[in-house]
Amino acid sequence: MGPGLLRRAPRGWLPARAISLKHSVRSHHYGSEGAPEIETTFALRVRWRIEVAGREPYEVEEQRDGPAWLAGGGVGGGNRWYKVRVRPQYGLMKDVPVPCFVNPADPSDLWIDWDAAYDAHEGAWEREARIRRAVSDASNPYDKVVGRLTNPFAGRVRAEDEAAEAEARIEREKPPPPAAPGPPGPFEVRLAELGRIKDTGRKTRATVMAHTATPRSMFGMPVVMLTFFVEGRTVEFEHCYGPRHLKHYKVGREVDVWIDPDNPDALCPGQ
Repeated sequence: MGPGLLRRAPRGWLPARAISLKHSVRSHHYGSEGAPEIETTFALRVRWRIEVAGREPYEVEEQRDGPAWLAGGGVGGGNRWYKVRVRPQYGLMKDVPVPCFVNPADPSDLWIDWDAAYDAHEGAWEREARIRRAVSDASNPYDKVVGRLTNPFAGRVRAEDEAAEAEARIEREKPPPPAAPGPPGPFEVRLAELGRIKDTGRKTRATVMAHTATPRSMFGMPVVMLTFFVEGRTVEFEHCYGPRHLKHYKVGREVDVWIDPDNPDALCPGQ
């Protein structure tokens, strides 16, 4: 169950895991006719913590359709809407990592492996059932009877349940990761373009003919138009400079420049 009709992870995407920090699952709205008797999918709104090997974790908030088992509901809810799970299940759980794949071109674009997620949740559901039954057994005779009637297959609490609960608590207390990186801004795009010209361009010398202030600014610095005389022609170059940096481009001074191999009228000046 991934984007569109894909049943397999898109080729080239990065394997990762998603941990729900906060989520809600609700029925779809079907207008005046209401919801059907059997819903095959539910609407999921979730904030994921995304962990990709070798990278800093980050957060993604999204809305998507998910399998019916996400809603939980005690007995029932197999990994397909038409299947039944005899043991209790509690839907999507915050502490259970969900296998997924990340689009390398857009870190917020996820392909969720819901089948693997269901398999990962089965052990967590059974542990939760054992803990709930132990709590009801320790409460009072009425809660003990109700707990055993509603949770007959849970069994006794195991030693590993405490370790798993401690690990889940550590996971919950992790500091929130930064949001997914967004698209680069104009300044970053400009710096990347200048870096490309300097890395791939041809180095030569140019003379500063003029520098003119423009009415525009970027990040608090004025945008300046520099005019260079290079290889028999004038080339204009626009960038943002502070007073300290601009002093390197006094009129009449000769400086290094790199010429774009694809455009002779584009350059990257040095000092």
